[in-house]
Amino acid sequence: MQKKIIQISDLHFGEYKFSEELKNKLKSQIEYENPDLIVIAGDITSMGYIDEYNSAREFISDLRSISDVYVVPGNHDACNVGLIHFRKLIGDRKFIYMDKNDDIVIIGLDSSEPDIHDGKIGFDQLEWLNDRLNRIPGDMFTIVTFHHHLLPIPQTGRERNILLDSGDTLKLLTSHKVNMVLNGHKHVSNAWKIEDMAILNSGTAITTRLYGDNYPSFNKLIINDRELLAYKIKTENGQYRLLARYYLDKYENKQPEFPQAYFY
Repeated sequence: MQKKIIQISDLHFGEYKFSEELKNKLKSQIEYENPDLIVIAGDITSMGYIDEYNSAREFISDLRSISDVYVVPGNHDACNVGLIHFRKLIGDRKFIYMDKNDDIVIIGLDSSEPDIHDGKIGFDQLEWLNDRLNRIPGDMFTIVTFHHHLLPIPQTGRERNILLDSGDTLKLLTSHKVNMVLNGHKHVSNAWKIEDMAILNSGTAITTRLYGDNYPSFNKLIINDRELLAYKIKTENGQYRLLARYYLDKYENKQPEFPQAYFY
């Protein structure tokens, strides 16, 4: 198996710190990378309004001319009854995609709560997720994506808005040996690993809502039979640095490799 996945989040169309220039550069960078899949981990709008959704839909349509795109909603998308627009203009709030030829599956969940920034998966979605995971063959590489960060993110100030049922969610994911979790929300790229599960957060790709000296960015993920490589890419110019390298299968007992904390 060889897959290249672009992970982006927190586009915030309509946000006063949104950058049209960065949007165009992001599209160009993704075209250059030519990924197999694009995952957008929530917050495509600023306040869930219809004009913001229309702008986001136009951009997502452009990305779909490059590759398959899978989108989950974030807390900003759920403001002002915005999930109605999400369903009509973007797609289902939860989904499962299986590529049996490449032995990979992606499951999307909605962690948003209407008009508040806290998030949760919820009992019904956890039951749905458990049922779907039970049906997936054990040799498939399994990815789960939702917006809110599953674990706290370093260098983002006071901890806020973590997933309210993160403990139950984490237990379910690890018990099913999910390989990778993709989140957004905190506007900072980060990589954790718990047991054999990689948890990757993407930063804000095309806004300047940033912590400290961080910069607009997105993630590139390379998955093959040997390893998972995660890179943070600077939207402005395409420069990238390694977030983490995790060894898979017969290499799984090797220690993961991390770069220095270059983005702090």
